Amino acid sequence: MQEHSTDHRPAHSREQLRWYFRLPALIASLILLYPLGLILLLKSPALRRRQKAFGVLLSSPLLLVTLLLALIPYWDFGGGMKASGFKIDLTRGWWQDRRVEKHRETQSALHAESFSPSPETIGLRWPAFRGPRRDGVADATISLDWNKTPPKEIWRQPIGEGYASFVVGHGRIYTIEQRRGHEAVTSYDLKTGRELWIYRYEASFEETLGGDGPRATPTLHGNKLYALGAEGALNCLGALTGERYWGTNILADFGAENLTWGLSGSPLIVDNKVIVTNSGKGGDSILAYDAERGTLLWKTDAGQQGYSSPMLATLNGRRQILNFAAYSLHGIDPETGDVIWSLPWKTQYGINCSQPLLPGGDRLFISSGYGYGCALIKIESVKGAIQPRKLWSNSKMKNKFTSSVLHNGFIYGLNERVLGCLDLETGERKWKGGRYDYGSILLVGNHILVLSEDGRLALVKADPKQFQEIARIQILEGRTWNNMALAGGLLFARNHKEMVCYDLRPR
Repeated sequence: MQEHSTDHRPAHSREQLRWYFRLPALIASLILLYPLGLILLLKSPALRRRQKAFGVLLSSPLLLVTLLLALIPYWDFGGGMKASGFKIDLTRGWWQDRRVEKHRETQSALHAESFSPSPETIGLRWPAFRGPRRDGVADATISLDWNKTPPKEIWRQPIGEGYASFVVGHGRIYTIEQRRGHEAVTSYDLKTGRELWIYRYEASFEETLGGDGPRATPTLHGNKLYALGAEGALNCLGALTGERYWGTNILADFGAENLTWGLSGSPLIVDNKVIVTNSGKGGDSILAYDAERGTLLWKTDAGQQGYSSPMLATLNGRRQILNFAAYSLHGIDPETGDVIWSLPWKTQYGINCSQPLLPGGDRLFISSGYGYGCALIKIESVKGAIQPRKLWSNSKMKNKFTSSVLHNGFIYGLNERVLGCLDLETGERKWKGGRYDYGSILLVGNHILVLSEDGRLALVKADPKQFQEIARIQILEGRTWNNMALAGGLLFARNHKEMVCYDLRPR
């Protein structure tokens, strides 16, 4: 395994534990001292019996509140952010870091330059977030009979925290993780899961409700990997070696404040440009860098940004970048950064996370959660100006975290927690089906793979007539918000604790 870093001290000596990871000692002290305090209180000759009883009654809830506040870093919420989904997870942070380190120590050292991928894996590709076109469509053949040919686990291992997905190429898979106060861009052998190289730098995004770690999936383009961290670190790395070619911090460069849930937009490669979204809170919000040298080519203020990733489209005869911002949808000229058109789309907290769908005919579909809904938009020319027009809108598809897919004129997606199907032309709901909570979906042929929030992988038929779940298996444990990647029938999935590879091909 080869390591690159902006800090050249040994990995373990670089660790500076955040204050709350020193809390176990404090908590243990409170637990040990509390009984002693009670004994001293009860035996005190200066206090009356009523005063002692009042002291016991008052100190008990105070102790519980103190312990609960001290354990804030270990709070864990489900996607619904409901009290019923709340738990204390003591395996987060330092404990997860140590688990990953112990596992990696069992793997034999290997220099990335000497790694030779197997012939059957070198041609597999999944270069960007949700696939080559960012539409959640996988060109693969998978088994449709999981009783006769069940998904086969190839490998499984712990991983650093965070919510990015994988990209695939060169016989390798890539992602970004949180490890001991550092964000780490990592490369693994596709066939075995063995870590090949790691590029780490000091960064640590922390958020109690959503969880810690980077969010944006890296983008693979040729022999280069482009990764954006949750706190603004943008790096161009050699995909084969992990060598850093250039990098910057887009929040610091423009004096911008971070978003509440961190920067989440995966970098987009258009021609020779790397397009990334900044927060838009105090600085320009859409940026284009030279892909080879890292020089800034243009910048645009398109308002505060959401948590969606930019994507390329041709609408009304014009090539453009779709930018689903916090309170609006934009079409951006990829050459100049000029805003071609805008559509107001104001959701609660500015949370727009899903990717637009492109059904053709100069149309696009967008959806948001938090009670907002969806719409089919047509981009058309009106008196020489390009303008968006809503063809229909309703609240029957509310994509909160994930994105829908489009198949044969029908939209399939997670309407908040439940899978649903809409008619593209009318917006009419055809059905609501299984409850998968805030998971993710991919379209494979005439079927949909659904990875639920609790780590269940389901195979569902993409049929507008009725909901049909064909099969399901458990592939991960715990909160699973990360999107899947599928290359050549090999499924790569992860959450903030573990990563797995399953072979879904017919055998």
